[in-house]
Amino acid sequence: MKDHNNYTMDAVKNNIRSQNVIDENVLNAISVVQRSEYLPENYKSFANVDIDIPIAHGQKMLTPSVEAKIMQSLAIKKDENILVVGSGTGYLSSCVSLLCNKVHGIDYYEDFVKLSLQNKDKFSFKNLSFEKKDISSHWKIIGNFDVLIFTFSIESIDIIISNMSKNSRAFVFLGNNNSPIKSGVIIKKTDNSSYTTEHILQTSIAPIIQNDD
Repeated sequence: MKDHNNYTMDAVKNNIRSQNVIDENVLNAISVVQRSEYLPENYKSFANVDIDIPIAHGQKMLTPSVEAKIMQSLAIKKDENILVVGSGTGYLSSCVSLLCNKVHGIDYYEDFVKLSLQNKDKFSFKNLSFEKKDISSHWKIIGNFDVLIFTFSIESIDIIISNMSKNSRAFVFLGNNNSPIKSGVIIKKTDNSSYTTEHILQTSIAPIIQNDD
């Protein structure tokens, strides 16, 4: 059996580069934020392996390569404010915070939010905030942000588009809840009624949470 402690972040970065992620700011963000600090204790040795990792509540942390593709495809700017919906334990939000003005993460689960806040304070991320919020009851919040990242899948993007602000962008996993593979899509809203979509990846992902587990 391989000792995953021997895997290095350089190896992860090389793997990410091989998948056509070449934005050095994105690669630096992946390197700087210590993924192990956002993982359950029994999975910390897998931090530098490019796999998705169970965290709790049937949820998984995305692979570093998928997170890097999301960040690169959104072309995040330094003056932009980002909303991460389904922020989990806060790793992706922490990476994104190195690329933009402010990041606000919301999640359905209180324990995820608590760990996210602990790491925010531990690593002195000044432009990060987190709160417990169920997006299914608060869709209008997305209109306050330049860029949106949804870490779960949905079957229709209509409600997202109707609440996005003009000239904003979003990443979402789109697909039937019964399908094991979902499409990662970039949405660009050009005015109040027009938008474009671009497919950038495919992966397995949990659907939007409908009620308590």
